[in-house]
Amino acid sequence: FGQGDLAFAQDLARRAGVSIDNAGLYRDAREAIRARDEFLSIASHELKTPLTTLQLQVQAAARRLSAGGPLDLPRIASRLSTAERQVERLTSLINNLLDISRITAGRLELDLETVDLTGVVQDVLGRFAEELSRAGCSLEIQSEGPSVGQWDRLRVEQIVINLVSNAVKYGAGQPIRVSVGGDGDTALLSVSDQGIGIAPEHQARIFERFERAVSDRHYGGLGLGLWIVRQILDALGGRIRVESAPGRGSNFTVELPRAARQSQGQEPGRVRGRSQA
Repeated sequence: FGQGDLAFAQDLARRAGVSIDNAGLYRDAREAIRARDEFLSIASHELKTPLTTLQLQVQAAARRLSAGGPLDLPRIASRLSTAERQVERLTSLINNLLDISRITAGRLELDLETVDLTGVVQDVLGRFAEELSRAGCSLEIQSEGPSVGQWDRLRVEQIVINLVSNAVKYGAGQPIRVSVGGDGDTALLSVSDQGIGIAPEHQARIFERFERAVSDRHYGGLGLGLWIVRQILDALGGRIRVESAPGRGSNFTVELPRAARQSQGQEPGRVRGRSQA
């Protein structure tokens, strides 16, 4: 073969490489569009459900008030309580959606202060009392006393809320155990349920965005909770792991350094520090 043949072969290889790259990009674009459409479908359903319930409760209360006659205060209070729960659910969904853009843009802000993890857990679990009762879940709390560190209180609350919400959702009717401990350098938070469990092959991807180990037809949610938890922990220099098996429940363990630090390889977040008064 001569130089002309070599040049032709090189040009052919270059064109083949470009074609393969384009095919890969086209496949990735189609997959991204499919994931986007699936997410928008799930998000619209998740947002519409509490909105519909909220509208029905408000309309029922308005009809009762406009009808005149004696007011059934317990019934109205019940409807208002239901409406309040739906507002809280909507707020949580919207906050999760906003966190996607913040995290993706590297704008997850941390407002560090002295925080007692045990106190945060007790406060959050107090808010879950009614939801735990509706789900038929008993609750056991184990603590070695105050567990203090330099963290963002709101983000730590978000971690606890997401983990307990998952335990209630996938372990309905079963006991839930939450424990707080650790040593001088690291605080530990553990949330365990005795629910449906997670197969080994799904345990890594449940921490990815929009991923879940079960069908969205049977369990609601955007598939963002655990992803957001992992991103917050990455920003605080912590980590999360799961131990689970199908039909045997799940145990999520959070390791949180008491002095929050930026993990290696992570985009630097905006960090502000202040002392607790």
